[in-house]
Amino acid sequence: MNIAITGASGMLGTALIDKLSNVFLIFATARDQGLVKNNVSWQCFDLTNLTKLENWLVKIQPDVVIHCAAMVNVDECEFNEDLAYQLHVKTTEVIVDFLSISNGRLIYISTDSVFDGLSNKPYSEEDQTNPLNVYSKTKLLGEYPALSLKKGVVLRTNIIGWSMKEKISFSEWILFNLIQKKRIKLFNDVYISPVHVSELSEVIIQVIEKQAVGLYNVSSQNALSKYDFGLIMAETFESSSKYFDEISIEELGLKAKRPKNIALSNKKITQLLGYDLPHVIDAIFMMKLEYKNGYLAKIKNREIKNKYEFWK
Repeated sequence: MNIAITGASGMLGTALIDKLSNVFLIFATARDQGLVKNNVSWQCFDLTNLTKLENWLVKIQPDVVIHCAAMVNVDECEFNEDLAYQLHVKTTEVIVDFLSISNGRLIYISTDSVFDGLSNKPYSEEDQTNPLNVYSKTKLLGEYPALSLKKGVVLRTNIIGWSMKEKISFSEWILFNLIQKKRIKLFNDVYISPVHVSELSEVIIQVIEKQAVGLYNVSSQNALSKYDFGLIMAETFESSSKYFDEISIEELGLKAKRPKNIALSNKKITQLLGYDLPHVIDAIFMMKLEYKNGYLAKIKNREIKNKYEFWK
């Protein structure tokens, strides 16, 4: 089976290459080359060059496309709405057009922020969407062509883990500020249910093997505020949370409006998998375990210096 991965140098793309290249032939693309392994063929280009994207698909003839590429800086999307639309919607349309002819499978990675956050419980796949910003609006628009495909899958999710790039994730941002003993502000009124990126990678493998189609939430077994998430991070990595300031998201005046509750219900995906997904604390512990086992050095392809030591 040939598997194509877009946005392959990102956090999820890196984890997917690490897992899938042991079994499948991987065709990876991103602006910059990511993890290099056996059975991985890289071709770097701007995905919004739709002609290059179409030519790449025709050349590699993938059985499955995992569409991870996204413009994840939410505020930047507000200033570059056309680019966000091109990347999240137009590229998906090109991929769907190709796969509809080749009878291939698409797994489109979406977001938990397609809702307005006004619910007092985790969102299910049946709940009404109401995105509040350009990022989530364009990601939702990208879901429609993906779901129109006979073998199309949309996974709404929120991930934590280690990034190969210099631009770090939310969880890494917390850790690096803990190391440097810098004060940070964490929201006590924004609720999330993230999964570890390796867990999402395993779910994707199961989705492919089970030939699933349709819309699924992939989330942790529980939800918590970003402030409480930070407290668990500090405890797990044996650091002090005294540098955390507990605030409301309303206090920061961010460019893009964000929903307060983006917790997801994972009942549908757990029924497909036949097992429960881990709790948030398990995902955080996995980050620590990966570091101790040398994963961070592996994906960054260099020796990790002492500044990455998180615990005593």
